Amino acid sequence: LLIIAMWTDRRQRWASSQWLILVALWLLTLSTRNVVSLSQRNFGSVVQEDIFGAATSKYNANTKGHWCEYCSVGFNKHRDFLEHVAGRRHKKVIAEGDVVWEEYLARGKDSVFWDASVMKMDVAKTWSLDAFAKGLRARGRSSKKKSVSHIGMVGTNDALLSPPLHFTGNNKNVDGGNQIDPTLRLSDLPPSKLAALFRYLHGTSSRITCLLDMVEALPSKYVRIKELLESVEVYFQFRERILKRSTKQGKESKHLSVVYDIGCGHGLVGMLIAASFPHMKVIAIDRVPRESFVAQREAFGAAGTFLTNLEFKNGDLSILQEKQDEEDDQNNALVLCVHGCKELTHESIELAQENNWAWLALPCCLQAGDHLGEATALKVQSDHTRYAMLCGAIAAKYHPETITTIDSRITGRGIVLASSGRG
Repeated sequence: LLIIAMWTDRRQRWASSQWLILVALWLLTLSTRNVVSLSQRNFGSVVQEDIFGAATSKYNANTKGHWCEYCSVGFNKHRDFLEHVAGRRHKKVIAEGDVVWEEYLARGKDSVFWDASVMKMDVAKTWSLDAFAKGLRARGRSSKKKSVSHIGMVGTNDALLSPPLHFTGNNKNVDGGNQIDPTLRLSDLPPSKLAALFRYLHGTSSRITCLLDMVEALPSKYVRIKELLESVEVYFQFRERILKRSTKQGKESKHLSVVYDIGCGHGLVGMLIAASFPHMKVIAIDRVPRESFVAQREAFGAAGTFLTNLEFKNGDLSILQEKQDEEDDQNNALVLCVHGCKELTHESIELAQENNWAWLALPCCLQAGDHLGEATALKVQSDHTRYAMLCGAIAAKYHPETITTIDSRITGRGIVLASSGRG
C-alpha cells in the first residue's frame, strides 16, 4: 500500500493516498505485534520441545517481561532474556536440575519428598524463596490463618513489585503475614513445595551432601520448616562471612579449628558445620540438650554422618572462660551465638574479642538497657524498628566486619553480625 501511495499521481497524492498510508501503517503495526508475539511463542515452544523438556519462557502482557522458569529470574528485554538462556549460569542451572531430578526419581516413593504429581520443573528449577513462601501458612496470633506474602518484606526489591510499594519492615498486606509459621512442618507442605525444598536442600544448592538424607531420617515432628531454612541460611553466612573473607580488604581466609555454639538450642547450625568440616571441632553449649538436638544428631548418624567432631557440654559461657587456659589453639576459634537470649549475645561477642576469636551473632530478644545506656529511652512502637536499632547499637560498639540479613519471611530476627577476629 505504501508503494501504491508513492506512485499515485502527484496532484492526487495527498487526497487519494492519505488513507492508503494510514491503512499501511496500521497493518505494519499489527503485523509487528503479531511477529513479536509469534516469536515469543515459538521460542517458548522450542525450549519446551527441543532442549529442556519443560517451558522456561513466559510472556507477561502487563509487565512486558520475560521470565526464565528454571533460573527464577526475569528480564525486561527479550534480547537480555536470550543472552541469559545462552549463558553459562543458565546452562549450569539446567545441568544441576537434571542431576537433582534424577536423584528425586531414584529416591522414589520411599522419600518423604516424593509425590507422583510432581513434575520435573518443580524439582529442577533453581530455588526461589518468593515462590516457596507464597501461600504458606503465616505466623500470627489470630486464630484466623493467613498466608505468607512477599509484599513489603525486608530484603525485597520494591521496584520489582507491581504496583510498586515502599513498605519497610513489617508486612502491610492485610491478607498475608510476614513470616513462615514456626509450627509449619515438612508434612504440612503441598507436593510442589516439597519439590522446591528438595532442590534447596540438595547438595548442588546447599553444598551439604548429607542434608537431604538427614532430613529424610529425622522424625517428622522435628522437621520444622522455619528452623530448617533459618539454620541453613546461618550456615551460608558462616561460610561466606567467616571462611571466605573479603580479599578486597587484603585479608586471608580464617582457618578455624574449633567452633563454640553458645546457647545452641536445637543445634542444627553447629551440626551443619560439623558435618561439612570434619576437621573442625564443634562444641555445643547449653544448659540441657533439647530433644530436637538429640534427634537431629541421631538422624545425621542414620544418614551415615556420625558427627564424631561434635561435643555437647552442659553449662554456659563460664565453660569458655575456663578453656582459655587450656591447650586449644585459641586464635583459630569461632564463637557462634544464634538467637542468644538477652545479654548472651553481647557477652559472647565480648568474650570472643577478648581472645581475638572470630564471632558470628544473630541477636534475638535484646534489652535496650544493655546497649543504649540509662540516658537513652527507646520509645519505638515497631518491633522491627526497635530490633534493627538495637542491632545497630551492637554494631557501633563491637565493630563487626560485616552486617547482613536473612529474609524476614524466614525469621523476624534476621540481622547477622560477623567478625573474623583479626585486624
